[in-house]
Amino acid sequence: MADSVPAASPSGPDNPRSNIRDPMVARLVGPGKEFELEDAIVAGRPHQVFKGAPRNLAGLFRQGMAFGERLMIVEGDVKITYNEGFARAAALGQALQQRFGAGKGTMIAVVTSNRAEWIIAMLAVTSFGGIAALVNSRGVAEEMLRAIDQVGCELAILDAERDDIITAERPDPEWPRIVIGTPQVVLRQGRDADFAQLSQADPGIAFEPEEMDPESGAIVLFTSGTTGFPKGALLSNGALAHSVSIACFIGTMQDIRYEEESGETLPENRRAMATPAVILGPMFHLGGIMPTLRALSVGTTIHFVGKWNADVAFEMIENVGMTRLSFVPAMLFDMFRSPRATPELLGQIRYMVNGAAPLNLELVEQIRARLPNCQLSNGYGQTEATAWTCGISGDIYLEHPAACGWPPPSVSVQLRREDGSEADIGEPGELWVRSPMLMNEYVGDPKATAETLQDGWLDSGDIATVNELGIFSIVDRKKNMVISGGENIYCAEVERVLMGHDAVREVIAFGKPDSRLGERLVATVVPESGAEQSEDDLKAYCKLHLAIYKVPREVSMRSDLLPRTATGKIDRGKFLKSVKGEEA
Repeated sequence: MADSVPAASPSGPDNPRSNIRDPMVARLVGPGKEFELEDAIVAGRPHQVFKGAPRNLAGLFRQGMAFGERLMIVEGDVKITYNEGFARAAALGQALQQRFGAGKGTMIAVVTSNRAEWIIAMLAVTSFGGIAALVNSRGVAEEMLRAIDQVGCELAILDAERDDIITAERPDPEWPRIVIGTPQVVLRQGRDADFAQLSQADPGIAFEPEEMDPESGAIVLFTSGTTGFPKGALLSNGALAHSVSIACFIGTMQDIRYEEESGETLPENRRAMATPAVILGPMFHLGGIMPTLRALSVGTTIHFVGKWNADVAFEMIENVGMTRLSFVPAMLFDMFRSPRATPELLGQIRYMVNGAAPLNLELVEQIRARLPNCQLSNGYGQTEATAWTCGISGDIYLEHPAACGWPPPSVSVQLRREDGSEADIGEPGELWVRSPMLMNEYVGDPKATAETLQDGWLDSGDIATVNELGIFSIVDRKKNMVISGGENIYCAEVERVLMGHDAVREVIAFGKPDSRLGERLVATVVPESGAEQSEDDLKAYCKLHLAIYKVPREVSMRSDLLPRTATGKIDRGKFLKSVKGEEA
C-alpha cells in the first residue's frame, strides 16, 4: 500500500491548462463521491490515486476470484470459468516456483498467440511476484530471441508454433521451455516441461496471489523508437492496477454521458464495462493486456476470436451481445463494407472506442450516419505510461474529431518548447506526462530510461497542441512511428534492417495515407553503385528479420542520395515535404 502524504505540486513547467479536466469529472471525483482521490507516494514522488482501489495485481485478482463459476475465457469450444482459470494458474505458479526455482523478480518470457493459456500464464507468473515479459509472438526468431535475451529471461512459456520458430534458430536454448502443445524439438528431460501438465488444476493448490509492493515490476512490454531495437518497458504492479481503476472511471463517465446525450437508459449488462471483452489485438500490446486485466477485475468474459475479419465483429454483436467495440480505423473500414452491416446489427453497438490513430473526417461522418445511437470516444496513451494520458467521448468528441481529449484524474500533461518553457494555446509543444502509471524503466537500458524519465515526468516523444478548453490534440510523432492497421511500426527498426542488406547504401522508411489502414509503411532505398536488387528482393530480406506487419508494402529506388541536414544526418523533414509535393 502506498504511504499517505500531503499533496505536493509537480515540478517542471507550470501549465494551468494541464489541470483542466473533462467537466464531468467534478461530478464523480471528490470527498465522499464514487471516485474519491487520496494522496500517496508512488516511485518516491507525490501522486493522487483512487481511494480504496487495488494497489497491485493481487488486489485485481482477488476481485476476479469472487466471480466463481462465471465464464472467464471463451476460445472456440474451450470454456473456462473463473474458478477453473485461477485453479490452473495456481498449479502452474506452484510448479514455476518449486520445479524451476522462480520467485519474486524472476523474468519469464510469455511467447504465445492469443489464447486461453496466455491468461493462465500471466496470472501464474505475476501471482508470486514474477515478471511476465510479453514477447511479440508475431516476430521472426531473431526478434523473439533478442527480446528474451535483452531482459534476461530465465524461463520461457511458448506455444508449439513459436517454439518451433525459435528452436529452428537456437535448438538448445539456455533457458527451460514450457511448451503449449507438441513441439518439433522434443522437450529436454529434466529441463523442459509440458504446459498442460504443469497447469492441471489440483484441489489441494489454492490461488493465493502475493501482496506485492505497488512499485515492484510485473510486466514487460516491448516498444521501439529511434534506436531501431525494441526496448523492454517494465510496468509495475501499481501502474497496472491504477490503469484499470482509470478505465473503470472512464467507463462510468461514458455511461453517464451516453444516457444524458441519447436519452436511453442502458441495462447493467450493456454498460461500458459490463460488455464482454473481445480480444482482437495481440496480447503483447497494451490493447491486449489492459482489456484482460479490466475484465478480470469486474468479472466479464474474455473472448478470443482469432484473426480479424468483419464477420468476427458481427458474430460477437449478434451472438455474444457485444455492445462496446474497441477498434482501429481499418476495422470500421471493413465492417462498413460488409453485407452484414445492416442497421439492425450496427444499431446494437452503443460504444466505439478508438485509441490507435486519429479518425479521418469522412469516417466520422459515416459513423454519425450509420450509428446514430453510438457513443464514439478516443484515447491517447503509450506503453511507457500504461495506456492512459488523455481521453474524450460523446458529442464533445464529434465537435473535436482530431482531439485526444483531457487528462483523467491523477494524470498531468504539459506541453513544452525546446527550451522547456510552456507552449501557448494552439502552439505545438512536446507532450510530457506525469502520473502513477509511468513505467519503472527500460530494462537494461539506463541511458534510454534517463532520457525518457526526467524529474518524475515522461517525455512522450509526441508533439501536441492544447486549446482554450484544455483539450489536447496530437499533431506529430517525434519518434518517426507509422500506425498501420493499429500496429505501431517504428521506421528506425525497418531502416536498420534494410541497411543490413549489402545492396543498400541509404534508406528512409515512412508512412503514406491509406484509406483502410490509416497509413501504410513504405521505404525509399538508395542502392549501392552497380547493385541490382528488386523491390521483391528487399521485401523478402525484410521478411527474414521482421514480423510480417513491419515489412514495407512498397519499396522504391532512387539514384540521388537522400537530403542531409547541416550535421550530415538524413533530413527526414525535407524528404517528406518533397514526397508530399510529388503526390500533390
